[in-house]
Amino acid sequence: MTEITFITSNQTKVVHARYLCKGYNVSILKYKRFFYGVGYHEPQIFDREILLKESFNDAVSRWRKHVSNYGERLFFIEDTSVKIDALSCDGKEVPGVDIKYWMQANDFETLDKALRERGNNRAASVSSHIMLFLTDPLKARLGTSEMYKIFHSTAKGSIVEKELIFDTQLLYPWLDNKSFNKWFVPEGFSSPISTLSIEDADKGDFRKGAFQQMLAFLKDNGQLKESPTPIFDWKLQFDDIYIICGPTCSGKSTIGQYLVNRYGYYHIEASDFMSLRYHETHGTISSVDKHLFAAEVLKVEPLYVVDRVLEYIHSHGIYDKLVITGFRTQSEVESFLNRYHSTRIKCIYLNADENIRYERWIRRKRDVDAYTRDRFVEIDHVQDEMGVRSITAIAAMESLDNSIEGKDLFYNKFAISFRNGMKQVEYPDIKKIVLTEKMPLEKAIMITLAISHQEDETLYLTTTEISKRINELFDQFSKNKNNVSRYFNQAYYLYYEIKKEGRKVKYKISPVGYSEALLFMRNCL
Repeated sequence: MTEITFITSNQTKVVHARYLCKGYNVSILKYKRFFYGVGYHEPQIFDREILLKESFNDAVSRWRKHVSNYGERLFFIEDTSVKIDALSCDGKEVPGVDIKYWMQANDFETLDKALRERGNNRAASVSSHIMLFLTDPLKARLGTSEMYKIFHSTAKGSIVEKELIFDTQLLYPWLDNKSFNKWFVPEGFSSPISTLSIEDADKGDFRKGAFQQMLAFLKDNGQLKESPTPIFDWKLQFDDIYIICGPTCSGKSTIGQYLVNRYGYYHIEASDFMSLRYHETHGTISSVDKHLFAAEVLKVEPLYVVDRVLEYIHSHGIYDKLVITGFRTQSEVESFLNRYHSTRIKCIYLNADENIRYERWIRRKRDVDAYTRDRFVEIDHVQDEMGVRSITAIAAMESLDNSIEGKDLFYNKFAISFRNGMKQVEYPDIKKIVLTEKMPLEKAIMITLAISHQEDETLYLTTTEISKRINELFDQFSKNKNNVSRYFNQAYYLYYEIKKEGRKVKYKISPVGYSEALLFMRNCL
């Protein structure tokens, strides 16, 4: 897969870029993956050509300073500009490349008044310019010494007659109620682009053409390929694979962890993949409801999670001792069974009394602001709307009631029904692991949070607390708070759950992260 870094501080632009690159075997990385702080200085200059060159030159100087083998890694910057015809004259576009600052200083009433004073010409256009850094191999192939190539596209349209009130789209945050998109009506449509369906919005997408040009250029020059249809081969198995489904707090994660700790299984929690997409789309601090977001994703892409789970299994070679929890629809389970052929898959639907599930939900303290009965019922309703209870209609699905209190009783009940005398494995002991200064920071973080999870499953830690615990566990070397903070600021990861408490962001290990940490620890024994 080709990796291309998008140097921008705008998370929404990154999400938009990833959307526009679908269908190609390409990964759009956030710039913080490689260096921390400002990706480049963007001067407030009204001349687009000068602005682009100065921004690009600054980005290149930082790229060379912070990135190893910088001449072999692709990156690009993107600049958005707007031209309002009635306000532009003598070759000067208004607001032009100053659109970000112009939007902060102008509301719709001010803009509408200015247009009407000029004859109410509401024509406008939005443009995108991409500057792609040419790597040394690309320059050699092209026979050029130029450092970049520019791609450009424009969408024409008009400004609305009346400002509309609406919400930013859950899955497509660039179709928002804050940027110029809330006022811009693409040619051929009668309402702002942010209110259109994604199919119609694509037709008026001002960035789409520039991205298509860049992707075509990279493809033509051997830098990337269109994504092939994935083929998933299963290998020889000796142990059962489990698919565990059920409503909130019915015991899915509990059984997953039981199989991990006692029998050496690898636990893949489906919601970890959905959480990752949520954070990559809306960031850490967002008022968008995770459960509603997940429901909307599955409406548009019913097999999104199944695809991610299968890709993860295939890429990590996990074909034996595997437990998957958290599929929310009948189609997800059936698709997995159709695409992962095995005679050793056991499908189990867990259920429990609602009052018992509610009490567990309160004790779990996961990721909501208010642990009220109304909120619990709301989450239950969203999952019912998704179709979680329809999973019981699958012929291969067996049922197990978990209305009893006490994990050991539940473990015994599960073991009697489904384990068939499987041999237990030795629990990894952190003290037996050979620790060196060469241990990657990510492994140190994952092991630290895994140990914390063993002590208290509800505990979330700040980066300062994580750093302190790393230093206590690994006395041969130390990791300071800045390194840990930088790691979490670089990207979002499948291995952690995130929780916001006031102004603090806290982390704990996810089920996938816990399995990965224990696998690493066992391999070190």
